[in-house]
Amino acid sequence: MSSTDKEAFLGVYKEIQSEIIADIQNLPALSDNVKKQLIDYYSVCLPYTVPGGKMTRGLTVIKGVEVLKQRALTEGEFKDAAILGWQVEWLQAFFLVADDIMDASITRRGSPCWYKCPNVTQDNAINDALILENMIYQTLRRHFKKHPSYVQILELFIDTTFQTEVGQHIDTNGTPYADGTRAPLDLTRFTLDRYQGCVRYKTCYYSFYLSCALALTYCGYDPETDEGKALFKKAEDVCMILGEYFQIQDDVLDAFAPPEVLGKIGTDIEDAKCSWLVCKALELVDDDQKKVLEEHYGKHDPEGVQKVKDLYKDLKLEEMYHSYEEEQKKTCDELIANIEPENFQDLFKFLLGKIYKRQK
Repeated sequence: MSSTDKEAFLGVYKEIQSEIIADIQNLPALSDNVKKQLIDYYSVCLPYTVPGGKMTRGLTVIKGVEVLKQRALTEGEFKDAAILGWQVEWLQAFFLVADDIMDASITRRGSPCWYKCPNVTQDNAINDALILENMIYQTLRRHFKKHPSYVQILELFIDTTFQTEVGQHIDTNGTPYADGTRAPLDLTRFTLDRYQGCVRYKTCYYSFYLSCALALTYCGYDPETDEGKALFKKAEDVCMILGEYFQIQDDVLDAFAPPEVLGKIGTDIEDAKCSWLVCKALELVDDDQKKVLEEHYGKHDPEGVQKVKDLYKDLKLEEMYHSYEEEQKKTCDELIANIEPENFQDLFKFLLGKIYKRQK
């Protein structure tokens, strides 16, 4: 079994789900009828919200452990790494269920967002996001309580959750609220400086660094030692570059990729997001072009949204992105080539290969 064995990885998911459902079955002081309602509900919720994506975050943990150990994993090591990987996927599920509510999104992974399902509604989905987060710690306690790095693993999840929620706040408040409604659009808030801060916290840590840091931690590297500190720092440096590249890709795909390919309907323009596209546009527009943004950005009006997308095309932002993509690829290659030990480079080559020129 290896990081390329998605079937084995999915098999571990099924084991974790069974354990969680058994936890519900064993809850005290609930009638069998209430337990059945809970079990029926979460037997749908979990497979709907947790698996189903590309699973890159989870598989990266396995790849990282393979790379660090420089050999094929034992069955026990594969299972441990897979369980840790699935907790990253569980964290992703928690974030996405909540994010879709905040953004009033319609689809996710080609299906209705969880809160949009008729038997769910927003009220349940908010609670489900919280339960998904809690399940991470239930599973970590079950499988890693006696592991020498248990506390460090917990701290990685606690720190990453906080970092991502800070990033989510920055993202949600690109246009702030006043008296319970959105304040008037203020284009001066859309700067690359703000964007880079948002991306670092909202995307880089949980989408890239967490998986790499979990592999290092599981393999016994201590960030308090000189060797461990250097490895964690190298991982963080590369992951910040990869994460920014990934998020800019996401912004471009949100505006230009067909929903049937992307798996969701992009809403960055309607939601007045501080995206790379609007930040770059504001650097390039003349006064007349700026009026298009002032009049249409942040409004749920299909014709206005199209006018913003047409402006992006007039400014050749897609072409500019493709040039940026090649520059980032070169930067990543150079950073990765300087990582020691040399075998650790394979993990970041794996990650870069997953996102370079992706279409969804």
